[in-house]
Amino acid sequence: MRIILLFIFGLFMGSWQALCVEGEASADMDEAAFGAFLSQLKNPFAVQMPQASGKIANQVVNAVAAGAVPSPTPPPSPTPPPKPFVAPDLKVSGVLWAGPKPQAIVNDRVVGVGDVVQDVKVVAIHKGRVEFNVQGNNFIVEVQK
Repeated sequence: MRIILLFIFGLFMGSWQALCVEGEASADMDEAAFGAFLSQLKNPFAVQMPQASGKIANQVVNAVAAGAVPSPTPPPSPTPPPKPFVAPDLKVSGVLWAGPKPQAIVNDRVVGVGDVVQDVKVVAIHKGRVEFNVQGNNFIVEVQK
């Protein structure tokens, strides 16, 4: 019966804790010996780390209060949101889109797909409009009449 109780105790409290004793329980123990055996088992709810003495704890508290121990730095402020995208001022005067190599007149310059004008890349040329890309943002400029 006692062995069964120890086994059940080990199931609920963890088998390693039931084994953390200095002696072994035998089947023919009397009540006093069994009580002494149970008193050797570790309390799973007790603090396992050694506690600091009162003098050391007071020294630590005083050192923190005096500023000898640096306080933790606050986390860095979050990065500001990115500025809204503003398309550069480009003037599209005309397009030649119906051919194997479409071209457009942008800021009085003839350009094709893949060319760069004022740090802006021409992505596509369509009938009546040109699609550009700058810093990962696409935008479309209509032909001015």
